[in-house]
Amino acid sequence: MRALALLAALLLLAALVSPPAHAAEDFAGVSYVNKFLHMVSTPQLEPGQSGEFVFQFNSTYPADMSMLNVHLNASIYEYETIDVAVPVDRNWTYPYPYIESTRGREWWWNASAPVAPGSATNLSFTVVTSADTNLMPSGSVFSQASYVLRFWLEFDGNVSGNLTHFRMASRGYFSADTWARATNETAITPCDPPWCRGNLNMSILDVDGVLPDSSFGVKQPIPRWPFYALIVLAIFFVVLAFLFWVEENPGTYPRIETWWARQRGRLARMRPRRRRKPVREDASPALPKAGK
Repeated sequence: MRALALLAALLLLAALVSPPAHAAEDFAGVSYVNKFLHMVSTPQLEPGQSGEFVFQFNSTYPADMSMLNVHLNASIYEYETIDVAVPVDRNWTYPYPYIESTRGREWWWNASAPVAPGSATNLSFTVVTSADTNLMPSGSVFSQASYVLRFWLEFDGNVSGNLTHFRMASRGYFSADTWARATNETAITPCDPPWCRGNLNMSILDVDGVLPDSSFGVKQPIPRWPFYALIVLAIFFVVLAFLFWVEENPGTYPRIETWWARQRGRLARMRPRRRRKPVREDASPALPKAGK
């Protein structure tokens, strides 16, 4: 009996200390996937400018879960304003904006140089725009416009001794109809992992996880001259109010009062004077003629 009790205690202790193998190898876990990409700096550009888009690629897995043959891709997929959303696809006729020299940017980590668990890699690319509205649409002074980026990630993970391929994609890779079907209540109830994650049916999306989208803004800057004009007007009215106060309180600032009186005199002399018509003394009002 003592031996059986000791064996049961050891088994219980082992179960508490050692997590299940399938939980440790859940490469598509939401707690891992939603932290893969961290946006550090998203540029807000004027048309014609170029800017750096900086983000961080994180391997959020523990030490026993390595990522092999990693492929990460970033691309522009939509132009958005308050009123419209235009896909940046084969029908997009504008050459701008673009990421460096191509429509996308890719990063590779081969099997000989795997992504280390718990590591963070800083990545960036240059966004190039054009000031010519015939080459690229952009936002106006009073209308914000942005270009939306999507991300695609593929890698191999060791699941119970077997090398398994995983695919992750952001919202921009799915059509509105596919996304609506994947989030429909009938598609996720009942549905358990790995087929469903939260409120998404991954079997409909045909991926193992959903990455976040990102964006960068392109619009005309607000002109500065109205701001400076308001400052000048504010200073002018403050000075004018002070001069009127000096005029209403004689003797407070004699020099300023004298200077202001001279200026007012000069302004009065600059006004054109109206000439009055002379009135004849012998003129008498005409009497009305009596009717016959």
